[in-house]
Amino acid sequence: MDPKAARKPIIGYFSAVKDPQTNRNKLGKYPLEEVIVITILAVISSAKGWEDAD
Repeated sequence: MDPKAARKPIIGYFSAVKDPQTNRNKLGKYPLEEVIVITILAVISSAKGWEDAD
């Protein structure tokens, strides 16, 4: 494995994913890659739903 690849931020892996909602940024929403990373981190930390605060 390339040592520089190991230091790449996790969000960089998802920046190439195409967002099917073309007007997402016009509505003031979050970029798709941020939503993906937050969702993955929530699953890793055992979140059971969108409002899980435990």
